[in-house]
Amino acid sequence: MADYIPSGEAAKIRWLSRFTPWFGTYGMSYGFTVDEVCALVFTVMQARLVAASTAEKQRALRAAVVMKRHGIADTVSLVRGCVKRLQADPAMTDADRADAGIAVPDTKPTATDPQAIRAIPRPLLELDWSVPLQVMVHFGFNPHNEHENARPDGTQGVHIQYCRGGIPEHEADWNDLDSDTQSPYIHIVHEDEPTDYAYRVCWVSKHLKRGPYGDPAVCTVSV
Repeated sequence: MADYIPSGEAAKIRWLSRFTPWFGTYGMSYGFTVDEVCALVFTVMQARLVAASTAEKQRALRAAVVMKRHGIADTVSLVRGCVKRLQADPAMTDADRADAGIAVPDTKPTATDPQAIRAIPRPLLELDWSVPLQVMVHFGFNPHNEHENARPDGTQGVHIQYCRGGIPEHEADWNDLDSDTQSPYIHIVHEDEPTDYAYRVCWVSKHLKRGPYGDPAVCTVSV
């Protein structure tokens, strides 16, 4: 027999919101005491408040992450324009460039092997699916700690693939999701019930060459 209480968190709240008024009206007719009825009504009310508060905080977090990314991107764009002007200024010396932390012209440029990306150790994955209908994909050599998770030299980011339903049997069943330069990446999904999702990532070089994919990770997205 199927469970009468839905599995999804939002659906549970809707069910509780339907059951509680009925129980408050008829519970004592079936032998429950006033204290028992009041205790259940109060507990459901608290659960609804906590759920609403948590949902609001999750929306604020998603908005903050988006604002952070746009803020960093806008700032970097502005700084690049300033650096471009500095680099074109004839009064700018290599010592000034080094002191400012910007690129110093290489008098003996060395060729970069486009296939060097394949020699870099594969990125690791850490998934966070605590927010319903969302997966936060942390990637890098230290995805557990974003404060110490810098990209390796020679890379400009990662390419992310996913598969709905878990790790696929065939390589061709992986789907391209996106490329990203900074961990974590947030994947918003649309499901009506808990669903497995698998992810894997590979480094992308400055020549836009892809390295080998790291080990996949799987999670079950909640609704």
